[in-house]
Amino acid sequence: MTQWSEINPRERSGGLQAAVRRQSRPGEYRYTFVHDELEIDDPALDASGRFFASPREYGFVIRGFEGGKTAWARDFANGTMLVVNPDAQSHVLSPKGRARILFIGQDGAVLQDTGAVGRPEQRVPELATVRLTLTATVDLNGLSQEAARAQLIRLVDRAVLSAQSAPGDGVRVLDHAFDSAAVVSGETPGTSNTDFSQLLDL
Repeated sequence: MTQWSEINPRERSGGLQAAVRRQSRPGEYRYTFVHDELEIDDPALDASGRFFASPREYGFVIRGFEGGKTAWARDFANGTMLVVNPDAQSHVLSPKGRARILFIGQDGAVLQDTGAVGRPEQRVPELATVRLTLTATVDLNGLSQEAARAQLIRLVDRAVLSAQSAPGDGVRVLDHAFDSAAVVSGETPGTSNTDFSQLLDL
């Protein structure tokens, strides 16, 4: 593991903010800090987490380390956060690649290194197309038949979208589309039958 020994060690000032260890995903943790009332876990991105930014905007400064390494560094009450390039050799970052974020404890132990987190093995998906036909009888409740049709489509759409992000060992919906949707007038006043085919691309 790369050692981070600062060339010019300095006394840690008092009153520093403590970085907080947060679980980012099962079995994976990130150290974060608060900046302008927002929690930051990647100082190489802006507050939205979408665009490249200089760690200088979050109070980081460039420091030199043994072995000719440089890094953006900021002290916290419980350690020091470093921002370096993917090779962990330089503070020079590129918008084309994600920065490597480390958190060094006060005893010198590396408590976080985003570059050392292994990527999960990529599984080749086994795809299948499932076509469903749904017939629903609804109470219009003062709505028009067209409005009822549109509302039912939204309800089904939301259910499928929520299933896409839900954890579990079952099938995972990758894409879906509605083939058709039509209202069939029923014999009982105030009811309607909605019949449409839903194409789910798994």
